[in-house]
Amino acid sequence: MKTLLVLDSSPRRDAVSRQLTNHFIEKISAKYPDVRIIHRDIGASPLAHVDDELINALRKEPETLTPRQQAARQASDQMIEEMNEADAIVVGAPMHNFTVSGALRTWIDHVARPGKTFGYDPETGPKGLIEDKPVFVLSTRGGDYGDGAPDNPHPADFQSGYLRHIFGFIGLKNVRIIAANGMDMGPEPRAEGLAEANNKIDAAVDALAA
Repeated sequence: MKTLLVLDSSPRRDAVSRQLTNHFIEKISAKYPDVRIIHRDIGASPLAHVDDELINALRKEPETLTPRQQAARQASDQMIEEMNEADAIVVGAPMHNFTVSGALRTWIDHVARPGKTFGYDPETGPKGLIEDKPVFVLSTRGGDYGDGAPDNPHPADFQSGYLRHIFGFIGLKNVRIIAANGMDMGPEPRAEGLAEANNKIDAAVDALAA
């Protein structure tokens, strides 16, 4: 493990998802003292929502670019390069209204780019262009919405399936959901949900080091 990309997507400074990403960083740093951590806080510094001007910059090859388009394209290129450089990716992902946060959704809009992270083959269809690597989604939920398992999805969990699909679409097929349920259900369920998520993080780090 040489490089770990960590995304924090909660707008809250004291978010539980930030506690989980910090725990992951501490554990991986203990296993790999020389690991390089690329930390991008898209929750505290959210990207601009994609509008007509930015769609043209990110999804086309315009002959001329406005300064805003140039900045967005350069930022997108950098974020894509961060994914390419990483040996694994960790995403702190609070469940907002049963799906992903606005900041994470906007980050996806900036990195899901034809010709850069996905392409289309006339015969086989879409193809992801990011080299596959482990992606750990540390999902925090106010209620109990299960563990994000694809074979037993919770009917109100629109986060897990979407993230598996969109990451897979750009080439990242190895997506694991580590859920911390019950964060708003009282002290005991909250403590139990945190403990379970932290234990799964420890196991995930041990498996990476194996």
